[in-house]
Formats: sequence, structure tokens, C-alpha cells
Amino acid sequence: MKANFHFALSLLAIFATTNLDVEARTTRVRTTRTTTTTTQSSASKNVKDLPITNAVNNWLKRHELRNSQVAVEVMDFKTGNVLCSENGERRFTPASTAKVFATSCAFELLGGNYRYTTAIASSAPIKDGKLKGDLYLMPSQDPTLSYSQMSNLFAELVRKGVKQVDGSLKLAQVPRGGDHFVPGFLNEDWGQEWMPVSSDLVIDKNIYGGGLLPNNGKLVEMDSTQELSSQSRSIMRQDLYPGWMTYDDRTNVVRAYRGYPAANGKGPLVVGNPTAFNMALVNSAAKNAGLHISHKRDDADSKNAAATVGGEAGAMTILAEHKSDALSKIVQTCLHESDNLYAQQLLRSVGALDSDKGSAHPTLEERGVSRMKGWLASIGVPIQEVVLKDGCGLSRKDCVTPHALNTVLRHMLSKFGDGGYVSLLKGGEVKNGGKSGTWKFKTGAMDSVRTITGVLRNSGGQTLLVTIMVNGHAPGVGDVRTSIGALVSTLSGTTMQAPPAAPAKTSPQ
Repeated sequence: MKANFHFALSLLAIFATTNLDVEARTTRVRTTRTTTTTTQSSASKNVKDLPITNAVNNWLKRHELRNSQVAVEVMDFKTGNVLCSENGERRFTPASTAKVFATSCAFELLGGNYRYTTAIASSAPIKDGKLKGDLYLMPSQDPTLSYSQMSNLFAELVRKGVKQVDGSLKLAQVPRGGDHFVPGFLNEDWGQEWMPVSSDLVIDKNIYGGGLLPNNGKLVEMDSTQELSSQSRSIMRQDLYPGWMTYDDRTNVVRAYRGYPAANGKGPLVVGNPTAFNMALVNSAAKNAGLHISHKRDDADSKNAAATVGGEAGAMTILAEHKSDALSKIVQTCLHESDNLYAQQLLRSVGALDSDKGSAHPTLEERGVSRMKGWLASIGVPIQEVVLKDGCGLSRKDCVTPHALNTVLRHMLSKFGDGGYVSLLKGGEVKNGGKSGTWKFKTGAMDSVRTITGVLRNSGGQTLLVTIMVNGHAPGVGDVRTSIGALVSTLSGTTMQAPPAAPAKTSPQ
């Protein structure tokens, strides 16, 4: 349901997402306080609009922006012309507005109706309810897969008559996949629910919420005073109270690392090595469904030991499968909840489209970033305006321009219309006195960073792309939230001036 709210309340709610992101090292740039005319990309040109320029210039005089780096760009959707630009082509820390890049790219390349398919497969024969060889779980990068859905997958296999596996249950390999935590994230991001570890097989968002451990595993609470690694010890003692666990599949022991001072053993734990832990969950799900797995190795079936997702067609027979919700719903959740894991899994999905076996990129994430940059260039985004290390905007090395964000939103609205990607953004009505407009947007928030980008339909029915980025602001964010809300509100009631009339044609004498 579309909310109807005044800007003073709506924009405060818009920016109430600070727990999703953390402290940023901001990009330091010199900011001028007059709207300048700069050379735009070939896809657009700078055509200064006086009413909009005056509104932005007046806003830039606000006291709470005085010691911050500020960037604003307003683009006309119909023509692609830049109506007003204050540092619009300078790179700023985007925080979660960077999710617009990954989600847009995935939406276009995979399609809004795409569904992740997690499957159980084998090339071994089945006779009298026995599978004579290894059984493989084929992961799909699905960020939404739950343990209950995994259990249903094995229950389906058993209903089809497979009761026993004379071999092992294995995870099919994903080229350049595996567990990954982006090196560009901060130490303080480790062990936090806002950024679990990415993996080919995600179960329950790679967060252990408590309860019985797989295979009746043993839980060992680790004390920071006994931790040998200074890095782990320092992370455990920070005031953000992290919590993570590691699983040893050889001993079936879970080691829990909690914030300092020592927590009371409650609360969720981020899974530090999700592939190993999730495969233990998979084996438990299979056992609970009534599937007996011998775990014996058959040398004659050893050729399947390196089975890969996307391998030779026909090499494996799908025995059961689970399909996720449509990608459009997953993207909507990612945008509304600013879910970092969802964004990273979408990036990995884009990376998995790269079939170049000779690629120099060692991880799916890096392949995804490379593929995403190629896509950005193909739609007219000046590549020098985008520096990205991830898909979620959590890396403090990310820096992008307002112009790049506006260009992406214009492309997505042009190609897919109101009911496509843009409809998945948060939205609502924003008012300015007796005038009102509609606003579809994505926010970004870290300590000292507040950003917003979106599609604004003003009171005159004109469609504008608006991006506002504030870096290096004071720790108190209330004034900055109000300021950004004030500009969006003002622009909603500001009508773009009509273009000058063409000169009248004269009849030849």
C-alpha cells in the first residue's frame, strides 16, 4: 500500500535504516556552493533549469550542510538532460544506494521472472529404491532458501521412491564459487547480521538462530581472552557485539565467538564457514526425511567427485528441485530491507553468467563486478564515474557519482516502464504545501554518509531523476535527514520551466 505522508515524517522514516550499514571512510572532495555547468556524457547534456537550480542553490545554503561534502543531480527523464548539477560527476561514497546497480543489472540480465532452482541430482542408476552412487545437491546462489524448504526437497525425493543412497551426499562445485567475505569490508562488519558470509548454498541467510545443531553437534563457547588471533580478539571486544560461529565437519564441533564482555549464549550467530555448516544441515534434512546415506565411496563413481553446476548437458539427472520466488520479488525485498546478503548473492548470480574459463577474476563476486561494469557501460554510464568492490555498498572503497545513479534509473524506467524495476523501489507521496508528487527511491546510510536516489514525479506531472549524496556529515544525523527530505519536498512542488519556443519559420521571398 502506498503511504501518504508529509516530507517531515516520510523522509525521517526513509532514512531509519542506519542499522543496515556502518561507519564509512568518506570520499573527500572539495565542494563549491554554486551550481556549475560541467561536461556531461554523450547520453545527456547540461541544460540548466532556473526553477530547479534556484531550489537546489537555496538548499545548499543550509547550515547543517556547511562542513559536509554534498552532491546533487536532477535529470529530466524525458530528454535525459541534466537540469541541475552540484558535483554531479564527482564520486561519493554511496552506501546502500549502490544496490541500485546490482539489482538493476540482475533484473535486466536474468529477468524479473527468473527463479533460482536448487536441485538434487545424480548420474547413478536407481534400482529398488537404492541410488547406486553419489547424490549431488546443485546450489543456485538463492539467498532465500530455508531449512524447511531444503527438508521438503528431500521429502519429495523420498516420495518418489528413493530410500537409500549407496554413496555420499555432496555439494556440486560452482566455478570460482565458495564462501566469500569481501576484503573491502571493515573488520567491524564481520560477525554482524547485516553482512553474513556469501556462499553458493545459502540456508536461512547463513545465520544460525539457535536450537539443535546438525548431527547433534557440540557447541563450544570461545573466550576472547583465550583467542590467539589478535584480529579475532579485537573484533570480539568491539562495542558492536558481534557473534559468529565456525563448524568443524571432522569433529562435529561448533565454536561460537560472541561480543565482549561475554554474552550469555543467546542470540543469532553468523556462520563463518557456511558451506561446511550448511552441508551438515543438508545431511540432517536428508536423514530426517527418511533417506539413508551410506557415505561409502565407490571408485567406479569417482568421476562424479568433481561434478559442477552448469556442467555437461545430460550428465546429471534432476531428481527433485526447489524453485524460489520470482527475481522481481527478491529484488524488491533487497531494496526495501536494504539486505546486503541478497545484493551480494545477486552479484554472484550475475558473475555466474560469465562462462569465460580463462577469466582472471578469482571469485564470483569479482566476476559479477566485472560483468556489472560492462553492463553499466553498455547503457551509457561513464565507467570512470563508478568504482565498486561489491554489490551492496558496504565497502568503504565504493564511490560513484549522482549522474551514474540517475542514468541507471532512467534506463530502467525507459526499458521496463512504471510496472518494471522502478515499481520495486520504496515509494510514497511527498508534499510541499498544497502541492504534491510521488517518489520512488532507494536510500543509503552509514556513519557520516546519507544518500538517496530515485524517480520523482512532481506536482506538474514531470518525471525527474534525483540523486542527493552527503558525505562527511556530523555524527548526529537528524538534521541531515531533515535537510534531504526538505529538498525532495521542494522539488516535488517545483515545476520545470517550459523549453524556449522554436523560432517561427519565415516564408521565402
